[in-house]
Amino acid sequence: MNAVTTHRVRRISGVVSTDDIIPARYKHMHTDPRLLAPHLFEAYRPGFVDTLLPGDAIVSDSIFGIGSSREQAVSTLLANQVSLVIAPRFGRILFRNCWNLALPAIEADTDRLAEGSMIVLDLGRGEIRCGEQSLARFAPPPAFLLDMIGSGGLLARVRADLRQGG
Repeated sequence: MNAVTTHRVRRISGVVSTDDIIPARYKHMHTDPRLLAPHLFEAYRPGFVDTLLPGDAIVSDSIFGIGSSREQAVSTLLANQVSLVIAPRFGRILFRNCWNLALPAIEADTDRLAEGSMIVLDLGRGEIRCGEQSLARFAPPPAFLLDMIGSGGLLARVRADLRQGG
């Protein structure tokens, strides 16, 4: 995986639950993330989904993803081509689901990450920059998580290991 990536910041404020990300009523209607995609943040931030661009980073100022173990929350973010989530804290199950589905989830101070700004994420160095200015630092993910992201997620990584006789 490329450990250095560029993203546009899209800010979300307040504590965000998995039900805020994708309302529960839709998770039972559809299994295809593309059908869930239009409902991202539907009640929490109406119309927000229509403003997303491929590669955007969702940046929260509070706890992101508390609540149920709804994997659809992450698959809906991915279906909208969100490629990074940054928050000071995550609901633990959502945090792991992000990494399992190959969506980097970074715990860092987000105060200096302005809406609409372009940031550079350096996973290997544990740094978020804008130009030459360092905006936030975080503990770099362990090599196995970077490898898992590069493989396309946990299941893809397990499949690759099995093909190689591992």
